[in-house]
Amino acid sequence: MFSKVSARSLLLAGLFFSETALASPADCGDLASLINQRLSYMKDVAGYKAEKHLAIEDVPQEINVLTNSVAVAEKLGLRGESVKPFIQAQMDAAKAIQYRYRADWLSVAESGWRPDPLPQVRSKISVLNTDILSCITATLTQGEQFTDKVTFLHILDQANLKDSDKERIWYSLQQITLKRH
Repeated sequence: MFSKVSARSLLLAGLFFSETALASPADCGDLASLINQRLSYMKDVAGYKAEKHLAIEDVPQEINVLTNSVAVAEKLGLRGESVKPFIQAQMDAAKAIQYRYRADWLSVAESGWRPDPLPQVRSKISVLNTDILSCITATLTQGEQFTDKVTFLHILDQANLKDSDKERIWYSLQQITLKRH
């Protein structure tokens, strides 16, 4: 049985470590996991567009995503112009994944699977975009950099995602900067 002193010490230590964990910068694995999760929705996007006979390329949607992402980035303290190539790299990788799925489905149809509705998927992607930008902001604000390229590229693990797609996302991530005050 714990004494009052040791129980209190354990409680305080637990609070300290939980606050320290929350305050620590998001690491490369967390960011890569968020990006990987974002890209995991591309099968649903491709499937929905295939069912509805929609083009993969949706320029108005891309402009909307880019504009909204830059606005969010600016509010979070990132320099918007530095974020654009990163957002574009993710959108281009997403389109490439969709095209590759569609090409595969020309030969072998997907059976026993139905895509989630596009509005629902886009809503989830929007939340992830904000989470990704928040993670980047937290890391850069604390003076950290994204340096573990091997882990980052390893975590990005989606069907139809090529190494060149991953490299472009990594490279564009390195270009993101905080706003100068």
